[in-house]
Amino acid sequence: MKKCLVISLMVISLILLSPTNLKAENDEFILPDAFLTTLSPHIDNAVVEHYGGLTQYALYDIEIISIQRMQVGRSFSFTVAIKIFPFEKAHNYIGEDTLTLEIVPSGINVTSYKHQKYK
Repeated sequence: MKKCLVISLMVISLILLSPTNLKAENDEFILPDAFLTTLSPHIDNAVVEHYGGLTQYALYDIEIISIQRMQVGRSFSFTVAIKIFPFEKAHNYIGEDTLTLEIVPSGINVTSYKHQKYK
């Protein structure tokens, strides 16, 4: 009986005290990716308005140029400048587009859209 108890305690101890391979996920892109995913419907609308139809671009290709607070101190109004690279078919890039977005608690507006053709 003692042997069974000792063996059971040893097995339970080994199970509970064995090292686990828990690793915190260090995804440096998680915040920018979530941010760009949130902006993507507004970017889509601006692209449709500029080109007259949805022209493709890749979320992973977007460059965040700047993010600035619109007011001094801790405000929740931002101006964001991004650069997208629209393409046709198999990634035939048609230029570089720079968008400026105004982000406020009531919504997101595209305030500027500039297209620059590739040379």
